[in-house]
Amino acid sequence: MGLRTLICVAAVCSGAWASAPASAQTGEPWDLLYAAAKKEGKLSVWSSRDVPVNQQVAKLFTQRFPGIELEIFKILPSPAIERLVTERKAGRPGGDIIDPNISFMPLLLDRDLAEPVDYAKFGVPADEILFDNRAVVIGHYDQPLSYNTNYVKPGDIRSWDDLLDPKWSGKLIVESFAYSFGMLASTWGEERMTSFIRKLLANKPIVITGPTNASEALAGGQGAIAVGAYASRTEVNREAGAPVAWARLGPIPAQRVVNVVIRGGPNPNAAKLWSAWWTTPEAQKAFYEAQRYGKIAGPVLSPRGEEVKKLGLEVVLESLDIKNGIRWLDMASRLVTGRQ
Repeated sequence: MGLRTLICVAAVCSGAWASAPASAQTGEPWDLLYAAAKKEGKLSVWSSRDVPVNQQVAKLFTQRFPGIELEIFKILPSPAIERLVTERKAGRPGGDIIDPNISFMPLLLDRDLAEPVDYAKFGVPADEILFDNRAVVIGHYDQPLSYNTNYVKPGDIRSWDDLLDPKWSGKLIVESFAYSFGMLASTWGEERMTSFIRKLLANKPIVITGPTNASEALAGGQGAIAVGAYASRTEVNREAGAPVAWARLGPIPAQRVVNVVIRGGPNPNAAKLWSAWWTTPEAQKAFYEAQRYGKIAGPVLSPRGEEVKKLGLEVVLESLDIKNGIRWLDMASRLVTGRQ
């Protein structure tokens, strides 16, 4: 499968991001790694993220660590992993970094494509270092209930169970992959999850493919409430003038998005530098400012994460029990779409 987009970034950042503190990246571990990365001089990142996000963060990275030529390919995780396997068999080096959510980790681990990195020596909290140092959390793709303010007032939905009220019949948008329900199963349990979906289906929801499309449909007034829309897209649309908001209620399901250094990649030190740097406050600030992505749980929170913490809302992160997580997701998606 071909690459969708190629961005070559070697610019120096200016403006707001330039004022972000760099103190988190000083000292022997960072200096030694940067020196080794600078000798390599290049870095190839295979990323599923939106182009503006990578452009913004890449500019800041090259400001902090000049001398590294950065290539960022936009490609989704599944075809990226297929391509890595193909290129490895052909004796070609492939990319240096991939950034999936954790449901793709078995594909990487089973093929021995994930290189362990000692992230702890760069100050990364232990609970954000996953799969025996082979992945590090760089953000959350959170999916709170979202609503169109032309049709819904903040007090109209106080819990997930409010979606089962017949007054919302034909007015609910549900994304077809059912990521939210798959994640909620880890705390709700299978029985409650399947029961809830069946009751929700009685309200004849509008099923739309994917979280981003669900966000756009909500902004366009195709429904009153969306299940599975990304909060980041809801915020971007709201700031652009769309009548949308995310509901201040829990639980909020959130995918764990990780950086993985590809074993055998051509620029291993630059890859480790990029991966560790993404966890720092300055990188997280750029991640949020670009398109309102960030972390809603943990020690380095986005502004949305700070609000979630202040309100005491429950966050349900994508389960580290990957086998069951995939099974729950498949079960939920089959129910939502009617797929056999």
